[in-house]
Amino acid sequence: MFSLQLVHTLTHPNAVYAVAFSPDGERLATASLDNTIKLWNAKAGQELARLRGHGDGVCGVAFSADGKRLFSASLDRTVRFWDATNGTSLTTVGGHADYIECFAVSADGKWLATGSHDKQIRVVSAESGSVKAVLAGHSDAVFSVALSADGMSLASGGNDDSLRVWNVESGKQRTLSGQDGVPQAVVFRHDDQVLFSGGSTGRIEAWNVATGERFMTLEGHRGLVKAVAISLDDAWLASGGSDATVRLWDAKSGAALAVADGHKNVVYGLAFSPSGQQLASASFDRTIKVWNIVEAGR
Repeated sequence: MFSLQLVHTLTHPNAVYAVAFSPDGERLATASLDNTIKLWNAKAGQELARLRGHGDGVCGVAFSADGKRLFSASLDRTVRFWDATNGTSLTTVGGHADYIECFAVSADGKWLATGSHDKQIRVVSAESGSVKAVLAGHSDAVFSVALSADGMSLASGGNDDSLRVWNVESGKQRTLSGQDGVPQAVVFRHDDQVLFSGGSTGRIEAWNVATGERFMTLEGHRGLVKAVAISLDDAWLASGGSDATVRLWDAKSGAALAVADGHKNVVYGLAFSPSGQQLASASFDRTIKVWNIVEAGR
């Protein structure tokens, strides 16, 4: 068994929706309803910079593959590109007709995806901000998106109770049948063969991407699952939700490994450090918590 041992508690003056580690694990970026992104020294827990420019709450954040740039998505319907070294705003990308609800970046760092209350998903280049695809098909707000490692496949969950997998190039889609409730969070395993979805029933479901078969269900949350994340080596899955807990799972077997209940409100964002030795969680309680993942007996 494992435990999640608290290292730092970081704060914003409003709810925190997302968190991301830099590729070298040295920095954290956090996105908040206070309209800002904060950059932190991950080891010391010290605030390094505060990025201002969005006109509404920030709901998503990610670093570029080289760690030199930062990407953010906001309820103001835009995605912004930032210089991660000095906090300068570089590019603003619009296009959505309503609030952006969810955000994702491909593992290769080349593509960004946003899902919105306008029922559409937009995929743009992380280099230039140019539009790769606009995917339409959901009949209600898009609550969750995930990109495959190469950005050519996309998964989405909508308030229409559907879980969909898209070919980004062609725009073709298919619905995974048997999804239980509204898919609130989705993430691909890094080999793109498995998709994990968490939803309104408190369950996390594992899907074979090629066949659409649901082959595993992870149970333990009491309420909505609002965040899922997977470690770079695909060994661990993390989840968080409306029960204010952070949970660690064996991504292969589905075994429950650890539970942390340090938050006081919904957990909206999760991120593993590149080494897989730490996990960061972001909550509506206005805090970000950094946890060491420790094997029992060590």
